[in-house]
Amino acid sequence: MNDKIFTDTNFIIYLFSTSEPGKRIRCRKLYDLFNTREILVWSTQVIQEFTNVQINKYKIDPRTIKEFIDYFGTFELVTNTKEIILHAIDIQMINQLSFWDSLIVAAAKSANCNIILSEDMNHGQKIEGILIQSPFKMEIS
Repeated sequence: MNDKIFTDTNFIIYLFSTSEPGKRIRCRKLYDLFNTREILVWSTQVIQEFTNVQINKYKIDPRTIKEFIDYFGTFELVTNTKEIILHAIDIQMINQLSFWDSLIVAAAKSANCNIILSEDMNHGQKIEGILIQSPFKMEIS
């Protein structure tokens, strides 16, 4: 698999999960597989959501969050621009997705990703030509 893969926030959160070890193990296995190929992509939205969840839900020290974010230094980063946001609104209207999921799709599209790794959207669905894959249902080769 040489496709560029966009990572949704839930995938990143599970990499550090202490409450769901099975999901952490599965996501780390995928991370190790994909990160060595430098094909992982995320966006400013994902960083913001990750930070918010870690600080507010899991009460992780902000200094530790900075270390977590640095951990993903090889990921390609998509900055959500006005054009991406406008595209997300179109995606939302056409596909009946939440705005936030539409923003993930628009950011992935802007980075020419072939896959979005997320458990929040429908596994196997294609949106804007991008395949949605749950990290817990996708096959690994």
